[in-house]
Amino acid sequence: MTDENATEPEAAEPEATKPDQSRMVTMRGIGKLIMLLGAVGFGAALVWWLLFFHQMLGDSVKAASECFYRTTVECEVGNFVGFFMEWPPYEPALLWFSCAAFGLGLMVYVFAPRP
Repeated sequence: MTDENATEPEAAEPEATKPDQSRMVTMRGIGKLIMLLGAVGFGAALVWWLLFFHQMLGDSVKAASECFYRTTVECEVGNFVGFFMEWPPYEPALLWFSCAAFGLGLMVYVFAPRP
């Protein structure tokens, strides 16, 4: 005798539709790695900027603070003179690439499925 109102046990979700936990962890790990690379690149850009402009300006390196994030006419002159110095001329492209990498890593980390 079967009761029409009795509910059948719910079928288990097929394994193919369950999110793969190792993949979730991997995506979040990749996001962390990209953020770490962005942070390291930002630190490298900061050190490069400090070393390059300190050799030209000494302790008044703060005068070149605008050169950290963009290249102005004054920065171009400094970069031209910098070709004859110990450190290679600073380019803010590393800073912006690092910021973009950190942002991308943050997005991957935040939007990756959680276990």
